Amino acid sequence: MLEIEALTRPEEVHWRLPPSKSHMIRWMVLASQCSTPTELIFDGHPGRDIEDMAKCLEGFGTRFFKESGKWLIEGSSDGLDGSPTDLWCGNSGTAARILTAISARMEVPISIDGDDSLRSRKGASLTKALRELGCNITSDQLPCTIQGPITAGNIVVDLSKSSQALTALILASPSFPPGIEARVLGEPVSRGYSELTFQICEICGWTPGSSEKITLGPWDVKTPQSASIPGELSLLPISMLFDKLHGTNTQDGIAESGVPRIMEAIDAVREDYGGTISLRDASDIITPAAFLMALGRGGEISGIAHSRGKESDRISNTANLMEAFGIELDVQEDGFNIRGGQEIRKPDEIVFTEGDHRVAMTAIVLGSKVGGVISGTEWCEVTHPGFVEMVLGAKNRN
Repeated sequence: MLEIEALTRPEEVHWRLPPSKSHMIRWMVLASQCSTPTELIFDGHPGRDIEDMAKCLEGFGTRFFKESGKWLIEGSSDGLDGSPTDLWCGNSGTAARILTAISARMEVPISIDGDDSLRSRKGASLTKALRELGCNITSDQLPCTIQGPITAGNIVVDLSKSSQALTALILASPSFPPGIEARVLGEPVSRGYSELTFQICEICGWTPGSSEKITLGPWDVKTPQSASIPGELSLLPISMLFDKLHGTNTQDGIAESGVPRIMEAIDAVREDYGGTISLRDASDIITPAAFLMALGRGGEISGIAHSRGKESDRISNTANLMEAFGIELDVQEDGFNIRGGQEIRKPDEIVFTEGDHRVAMTAIVLGSKVGGVISGTEWCEVTHPGFVEMVLGAKNRN
């Protein structure tokens, strides 16, 4: 629980972005399957999701040599061949899906678990595909136990609720047996993340096959000697919200690079034209985007029904956060209608962030303007270590 007072000198806040967990986790998995070392270079400090993934990969035999702004990773040309019995994914759905696919190659049973938020998320698209390849998986949700090995075959992957299943299969595929092909179904969401997987894997030597069927392994991973990790672009709208509230310009100096589809969505929110914005490919920015629209010209957010299965039910929890800070909105199955020209007020009661780090970070920024008592601020560490100190100062360290 953190009691926040309104900032008196918001201009002194120096905003920075942590390294992108989407980029870093993908590079870590591929580097773990390469015979030559790979150096990852970044600004800031990796979040808890990245650290949890590193510990899991160490269980498979990968070695990490960590310095400030640089991680050296030593993998193996034989792939991830260790035999951990238990893997802890913390809050990371990306890590859980990738590790499930990796574990499906192993003959020994491997148990995977995570925190309560991660346990509530289902991965049926991935587990169904792996079962069709001969893998035994005890549950579509964590905790579960996986025992392979998988065998050749054709599978179908549904992309209508998440792109994580396809990403997991591709990143684990270097040591898959020959003869596995995946056909994708459904109107895809979060396409920027699957496109990022394709981009990084192709840099490392992967050939995807046709657009109708994707070839899944085996292939020889050849990572570059070093790779630069951009900042976590999906957190940029939170700094935009801070500036909107305080009249500051903390975004100066932030490099806007990363996932193009997320940047397109951010630009649409920044334009503030009062129309409809689809966040089908950028559900990570829903919460700050909704507040930016309420403080601006308003409008409609659409295409986000799948975000009910994120770290929390992000539609419901964003709506609850908006109501707590005095914002009116119309909640729909697929998004929000939001009236513009509104102002936030101090919440009358404790604000609960429901284990969602993006909701927590947005709540802290709102509190920096009007004050409030926020529960769950520790979740910020999942993506952005030091976020509370950055926004509120060292005296508010958890």
